[in-house]
This record gives sequence, C-alpha cells and structure tokens, in this order.
Amino acid sequence: MTSDVHLLLDPVERLRSLSRTAAPQDVNSAIPINRYYRSLNEMYRAAGYCVQDNDFEKAFIYYMRFVSLAIEELPKHKNYKGFTSAEKTKAEALLHKAIENAELLKVRLKDTFQEDAKRARAQLEQEKAQRDAMIKEREAATAPKRSSLKVNTNMAPLVNPSISTDHIMFDQLDNRVKPTPSARILSRSITSTEGELANRHKLVVAGKLIEKFAAIAQSNTAANIETCAILCGAPMSYGVCRITHAVVPKQSGAPDSCDTHNEEDVFAYQDAHNLITLGWIHTHPSQTAFLSSVDLHTHCSYQLMMPEAVAIVVAPKFNEVGVFRLTERGMNEISACRLSGFHPHEDGSALFYNEDAYFDSSLDAAVVDLR
Repeated sequence: MTSDVHLLLDPVERLRSLSRTAAPQDVNSAIPINRYYRSLNEMYRAAGYCVQDNDFEKAFIYYMRFVSLAIEELPKHKNYKGFTSAEKTKAEALLHKAIENAELLKVRLKDTFQEDAKRARAQLEQEKAQRDAMIKEREAATAPKRSSLKVNTNMAPLVNPSISTDHIMFDQLDNRVKPTPSARILSRSITSTEGELANRHKLVVAGKLIEKFAAIAQSNTAANIETCAILCGAPMSYGVCRITHAVVPKQSGAPDSCDTHNEEDVFAYQDAHNLITLGWIHTHPSQTAFLSSVDLHTHCSYQLMMPEAVAIVVAPKFNEVGVFRLTERGMNEISACRLSGFHPHEDGSALFYNEDAYFDSSLDAAVVDLR
C-alpha cells in the first residue's frame, strides 16, 4: 500500500500534511517588503477562485499560507516596522477574513477526509472479501472430489489386488495450491484522490503568448536588448496554472539584464482584470534559453511569493523557449546568497529545471504593453 493511501486512510494526518504544505518560505529581507504584501493580496484572490471551483484543499492552502506569512514571517522583515503602503493596508484588512475562511475550510475538509477514509476502508474490506472468496473457489476447484455414494463392501474390486497401481499417473489432478492473486491497492475511484494528494502543479500557457511577446520585443531584440514582462493568469484549479497574459511594465534593458519600473501600474492592471502573478518572461537576444545567476535571483523572489511561479526565457536567435523553476536546492541556495550582479554558483544547472508546460491554442493570449 502506498504512503498516499495510508494518508487517505488517516484523516487527521492528511489534514496535518495539508497544513504543512501551506507553510510559507522564510522571509528574505533582500526582497522589498511591499512585494510580500502584494503577494498576500494575490494569495487571497487565488483562494477565492479555488473556492468558486470547489477546490477546497487548494483554497485552504492559500488561506493558511496567507495567515502564516502575515502573522509569523513578515514581522521578521527588516523593513516591517513603520512600513506603510496601499498593498499593506489592503492585506491587513483581509487578515481576519482569511483566518475565518481557513477555519471554516478546515472543518469542511476534516469532514470530507473522514468520509474519504470511511469509503476507502469499506472498499478495502470489500476487495479483501472478494480475494478471499476467489482463493476458496480455486482451492475447491483443485481439491480431490469425494464421492457422496456409500461404498458397497460386497462389490468386487475394480483392480485386481495382485496388480500394482504404483505406475498409474493422474495428470488431471493438481493438488498444488494456486498462488494468491496479487492484491490491487485500491480501485480507480479511490486512487484518483492520490493525484490530489500528490500536490503536483500542472502548467498551461496560452498558445500564442510566446509569439506575441516575441513580436513586441522584436525591436529590442534586434538592438541586442532584453525585454521582460510579468506573467499573469487565473489561479490554480485542481493544480492547473493557466498563464494567459504577459504585462510589459516600464523598463530599462541591456544585452544581459532588464530592470522594471513603476510596478504599481502592473498591480492596477491585474486588479482591474482579476489576474494574479504566475511568474515572468524575458528574452535572451544573443544567448540560449537558460537562467543566469541574475535570472536565478530574480526568479527566486517570484517563487518565494508564489511557489507555482515559472520563468520563461525566449531566445529568438537559437529558436529556443525555456520554462523553468528553481529546485528545492536552488531555492535554499539562492535565498541565502547575498551577492548581486553576475556571479558563479557551484553546479548552477542543479539549481533549476525545465517545467513541463502545455501550450493550449484554445486559450486567448494577451500581451499588454504598459511602457
């Protein structure tokens, strides 16, 4: 039996496991505190979308992450005391409701998990009974059959006692015990829940988004200047991220870097269109698609805010597109690194990996240029 099935049968531990999943990353004071407050507001929005989709586990994770970050982690930021902003005001106003929603979902999930465990145990017992019945049937089919007729002792023997019967073989009888059929763990109706427990986040990108972004960046690319944008979309429904927008903020670029300005313009657009940040995208005008040390640090801040965030790199010269996320080791190493600019990291390729993305042509793609 797999560990996920054990978890399914233990509703208390299952809820604890879900709560552990909601734990936020440690606050990094190198990241502007206002980004954390912005992230809180996006978490709350994402949780609301998940509730609408009846994805209560994911909603619970977002609300719990909101509460933990706001109460436990953010006060550790060096700029916490005395900081004010519109994003902070908004986040503080949502805190009480986030706590209330998390508690309501906790009760609901507890009941759901108990029902799941009850059904799982009943099905396991039913399958065990079926296996036991199959074994008994096989044993009965292979056992020597006894005659129900009484033996007439006065009848003549069928075989002359003087003739040996040792050489006679009865091939049609097999008294060996058949092996027990291998036990299935659980039927599909139960194992479908295992996928939900695995907490794997799928990524869907609007099919024309890369093409449209590359077109907007073409003039910069021709001048060997990077272009970047913020990736936005709908929150995760049952583990699926849908990236539909690339919002291009005011920026200053160079051949190997790009700095954004006036991020409040991006926030305003996202709020007006009910979008959340799901990562960022930028070009490599003269290089292949990978994450440089500067890119690693940039993306670390995105993934700290939203663990599902991805970095998309477009390399037109080499006709390459890379979709990346930091590994657990990458998150730990980059979060602890205090160097800036381009600098080496030991075995940098182990710090990030290619995220499996599905480009869906049925999703409308929007590239919004705020420059």
